[in-house]
Amino acid sequence: MTEKIGIIGDGAMGTVSAVILANKGYSVSLWGYNDEQILQIKTNRENRRFLPGVRLPIAIELTADDKQVFAKSSIIISAVPCVFVREIWSRLLEHLPAHVPIVSVTKGIENDTLQRPTQIISELVTPRSLAVLSGPNIAFELARSLPATATAASSDPTLAQL
Repeated sequence: MTEKIGIIGDGAMGTVSAVILANKGYSVSLWGYNDEQILQIKTNRENRRFLPGVRLPIAIELTADDKQVFAKSSIIISAVPCVFVREIWSRLLEHLPAHVPIVSVTKGIENDTLQRPTQIISELVTPRSLAVLSGPNIAFELARSLPATATAASSDPTLAQL
């Protein structure tokens, strides 16, 4: 597949999303905020800190470069822990291409505002299609192909279906 997916967040859910999508043939770029952590993942082809025991396909591009993760991406997945969503998206805002849809896989609410992750993102970024993908699933179980379910929701039916 030629579609490139940029994933923001190198935690367990971001990593497992990258693995699943790369294994389905998508071009995937996984971004993490910490150069040292990204270098360790590159070296080991494993996210030993957040998803130990799961090998990352060589096809996954790993980067801590704020601009590089967005290069040629046709969709962005936000897998940033809820407590850091506002900080990370504020940092990345200047590099985010216009009109590229964002899908959030982040669970939770922001403590101070009680906003959901997509509400925080929509407050920060220019108008664009947003979706949320959530369900009773856990990254470690997804990585081991255990049964799971998820639901996509968006005001854009095409994005929700994608």
